[in-house]
Amino acid sequence: MAAEAEAESQYLHVLSAFLAMEPVDSVISLARECNGGSITDSAQRFFWEICVKASASGNSTYAKKLLKKLINEVELENGEVLDEVYEEYALYMSTSKEDTLVKETIRITKFISFLFPEGSYKHPSCPMSRKLVIPLQCSLNMLEGDTGCSIWPSSLFMSEFVLSFPELFANKSCFEVGSGVGMVGICLAHVKAKKVILTDGDLLTLSNMRLNLERNHLNYDDELLNQPGEAQSTRVKCIHLPWETASESELSKFCPDIVLGADVIYNPSCLPHLLRVLVALLKKPTKRDNGSLKTEDRDAQQGRRPSVAYIASVIRNEDTFNVFLTLVDQMDLSITDVTAELRPRFELLPYMHSYDRSSRSSLMEVIHAWSAPRSLSTSLMYSFAQRDDIEVLDEPLYGAFVKSTGVDRPYRDELLSNMECDGEKVVKDIIYGPGKKKYRFCKHLAKQRLLGLPSELMSKGKHFILIRNPLNILPSYEKIQPLSFLELGLGELVSIYSDLCLMGTPPAIVDADELQRDPETTLRSLCDYLEIPFQASMLKWKAGPIPEDGLWAPWWYKTLHKSTGFSAPKKYPHTFPMKHYDLLEQCLPLYNILKRHVKHKSSLLTSTLTPPSLPVPENAKLLAWVGDEIVPREMAKVSVFDSVVQGGDSVWEGLRIYKGKVFKLEEHLDRMHDSAKALAFNNVPTREEIKEAIFTTLITNGMFDNTHIRLSLTRGKKVTSGMSPAFNRYGCTLIVLAEWKPPVYDNDGGIVLVTASTRRNSPNNLDSKIHHNNLLNNILAKIESNNANVDDAIMLDKDGFVSETNATNIFMVKKDRVLTPHADYCLPGITRATVMELVVKENFILEERRISLSEFHTADEVWTTGTMGELSPVVKIDGRVIGEGKVGPVTRRLQNAYKKLTDDSGVPIPTYQEP
Repeated sequence: MAAEAEAESQYLHVLSAFLAMEPVDSVISLARECNGGSITDSAQRFFWEICVKASASGNSTYAKKLLKKLINEVELENGEVLDEVYEEYALYMSTSKEDTLVKETIRITKFISFLFPEGSYKHPSCPMSRKLVIPLQCSLNMLEGDTGCSIWPSSLFMSEFVLSFPELFANKSCFEVGSGVGMVGICLAHVKAKKVILTDGDLLTLSNMRLNLERNHLNYDDELLNQPGEAQSTRVKCIHLPWETASESELSKFCPDIVLGADVIYNPSCLPHLLRVLVALLKKPTKRDNGSLKTEDRDAQQGRRPSVAYIASVIRNEDTFNVFLTLVDQMDLSITDVTAELRPRFELLPYMHSYDRSSRSSLMEVIHAWSAPRSLSTSLMYSFAQRDDIEVLDEPLYGAFVKSTGVDRPYRDELLSNMECDGEKVVKDIIYGPGKKKYRFCKHLAKQRLLGLPSELMSKGKHFILIRNPLNILPSYEKIQPLSFLELGLGELVSIYSDLCLMGTPPAIVDADELQRDPETTLRSLCDYLEIPFQASMLKWKAGPIPEDGLWAPWWYKTLHKSTGFSAPKKYPHTFPMKHYDLLEQCLPLYNILKRHVKHKSSLLTSTLTPPSLPVPENAKLLAWVGDEIVPREMAKVSVFDSVVQGGDSVWEGLRIYKGKVFKLEEHLDRMHDSAKALAFNNVPTREEIKEAIFTTLITNGMFDNTHIRLSLTRGKKVTSGMSPAFNRYGCTLIVLAEWKPPVYDNDGGIVLVTASTRRNSPNNLDSKIHHNNLLNNILAKIESNNANVDDAIMLDKDGFVSETNATNIFMVKKDRVLTPHADYCLPGITRATVMELVVKENFILEERRISLSEFHTADEVWTTGTMGELSPVVKIDGRVIGEGKVGPVTRRLQNAYKKLTDDSGVPIPTYQEP
C-alpha cells in the first residue's frame, strides 16, 4: 500500500486525468512528462494498478483502451512491456463482451512472396519462376485479441527455414502446434512433406486456416492435393487442439517425425501445457509388448532418427523464455540453439533482417562507440555505466589488437593472460554474447578494428563516432604515448564512417569538445539517435575507478578517475607545440570531414542556426575548381591570406551554359583579362589555362545545360596580411564555381524594382569598367531592395540619372523606341551589348542616353539584362505599374531572339555529345 500511495502521489495529475476519463492520449502524455519524455517501468506499474482498481469498480472499458495505448507506445519505443500489463490486457480481452469485439472477424488478404536468388533453380523448393507467392487471409485486429489469424515474425522465419532446408522435411510426417494462418503448413506441403498436421486451439483460427489452404490449392482432412506437381503426395490435416485439454493418449497416436512451432513461447501460464504436448509428441512409448523391443530401440535398429521439434520465437520477454528453458530441463528434453548451423540459406524474405538467433545476444541491443585516444571516451563510458539498463565493455578488442600487432605496452603480459585475444571469439562471444541488461555499450578505439574480424562487428548494433579537435589532443597526448598519425586514429575513424555509410547505416558523430561544453544537450541528442531514453544519472558519477574499467586503466586514466562528471573546458587552451604542426595539418582535414556531420553544435564561435535549404538542392554536392585542383563543395576554400579575403582584391565573370556550349566565353575572358590588367595583377593564368579549368569543372560535374559559373580570379595569396600587392608573391588564385541554376528572376511574370538611395560609383572613385569583386556599393543598394521586399534596386548616378540596378543593366521602351543609359557609371555588360545588337537586328530604334527616373516610371516597357537572369521584364517601379503590368511585346520578341541566339552559338564543351 505504501508503494501504491507513493506512485499515486508522483502521478497525482495523471490519476486525476484517468478518473476524469480524459482521452487516453492525454493521460499517456501526462505520464511521459513525469519521466522526462519516456514511459518507465514505474509508469507501467502505476497504470496497471489503477486499471486493476478500475476493473473492480466496473470501468473496464476505459481501462482496456488505456492499456492498449500503453502497450502500443512502449513497443513503438522498443521497450519491454511488463508481464502484468500484458496479462491485465489479456484478461480484459478474454472477459469483455463488447460489441467492438464483433469486429475481430475483419480480415484482409496478404500476399507473402518468397524470392529465390538467381542460380537456385536446382534447389528442391525453388519454383521455375524463382518466386513462391502465398495468399493468406489474416486478421486486422491483432490488439483486439485476434492474434491467431495474423502473420508473426517467427512464422515468416519458420517458413523460410522450411523452404531453405527441404531435405529435412521431404517425405517426413510433420506436426505443427499453433498453426495460425497455416503459412508454415503450406511451405511444408511445397517441399513434399509426406504428411502435414496443422493444429490450433481456436475454432475461428482453424476455420480461417482451412480457407487459406484452399486458396493455396491444398485440400485438408487427409485428402490428396488436387494440384498436380511438386507436392502431390502430401496429406494435410487440420485438427482442433487446445493445449490445456489435449490428452497424452490422443497425442501419442500421431508419432510425427518432426514437430514445429512458431510464436508459441509468449504466455508463462500456457508454457506447462505446451511442454506437455511437446513431450507427448516427441517421446515414443517405452513399455514392451509381448517381449518386443522398446519403440526407441526399434527405431534405432531401423535407422530412423528420433523425433525432433523446431521452435522459432521472438524472445519478447527474457523471464518468459527462461521459464520455458526451465520447464524443458524439468521434462527431460534436450534443447539446442541450431540457428548458427541451420540459418536459412537464402534471404527469401529480403525485408526481414531481425532473426539472427545464433546466441542469446538477441535480447540485448549493442551500442558501439568508436573514437581516437584522448577523446573523453572513458568519461563517456562512465556516463553510460550509470544507467540502469546498460552494461559497458571497456575496449573488448584490446587484447586481440595487442596480440595481432605486437605493440608494446607496460601491461602487455597481464593483458594477454587476462583478455580474450581471439578477435572472432571477442565479437561473437563477448560483444554479442549473453547479457543481463537491455543494452550493452562497447567502447572501442578505432585502431583496434583489425582486418579479419567478423563482419557482424559492423553490421549489427548501433554505432556512433566520438571525435575531438586534434588541437585539443596533440598538446597532452605525447605525455602518454609517442605521437604518430596512426596513433591518433582519425584515418581509421573516417574509414569506419565510410564503411557504415556504405552499409546504409550512417553513424552519428559526437564532438567531444561539445560534450564537454554542454554535456546534457549533447547526451540527449545522442540518446535520441540511439533511440533510448535519456537518464539524468549519465551526467554525474562517483570519483575513482569503476568495475567496468579495463586493466590498463591505472596507466592511463589518472585524472579521469578523480572526476565526478564532464569537467568544464578551460577558457583558454595551452600553447600549441609547433613541432606538431605538420601532424596537425595531416589530421585536421580528416577531423573536418567528420565534423561536418555532427548534428548538435553548441559553440560561441559556431552558428546554432538550422542549416538552410538550398535554392537548388542538387547543388549540395558539387565540385569546384580552386587554385589548381578540383575539390568537393565543403573543401572549396581559399586561404585567409588571399587578397579576396584581405581586401576584395579580385575580378570575376558570370558565365551561362546552354546545351553543351559556354555562351559568350571569349567575350567574358577578354573582360576578365582587361580587369586583371587594369588592377595590375601579376602571374595571371593564360586564356587556355582558364578555359581548361572551366571545361574540367563542367565535365567533372556533368553540367552541360542550365548551369551558371561564377568565375573569379584573385590577386592571390599574400606572404603576410596587408594591403600592398607587393605581398602577393604566390601568383593569382583561379576559382571556377559551377552550379545548377536556372535564370534567377521571373522572366514570365516579371519583377518589381525600387529606387535605392545609394548612388552608383563614379569613375572618379572606382571605374565600373573594372569588373571587380569589391561589391559593397551594389550590396548596400541590394539591402534597400530586400528591406522593400522587391527583386532589385535601381541605382542612380551622381546627377540623379538612372545608371543600372544593383545587379543588372536596364532598358526601357517608349513609343517603340528602345532606350538604355550610357555605360559611364555602370558596367557595360556583355548581355547588355548582346541585347543592343538584337534590338537593331529586330529593326527597333535604339537610343543610348541619359535617362531620368521619371522616364522609367512612365515607360511602356522596362527590362533588365544580365548573364544570370537573361532578359527580365519589369512590371513595377517604386509602386508605379509599368505599361500594362505584364510582359510587353518588345520584351517578349527580344526574349525569343535571345533564346534562339543562346541555342545556336557558344563555345562547345569538349567531350559533350547531344543527347
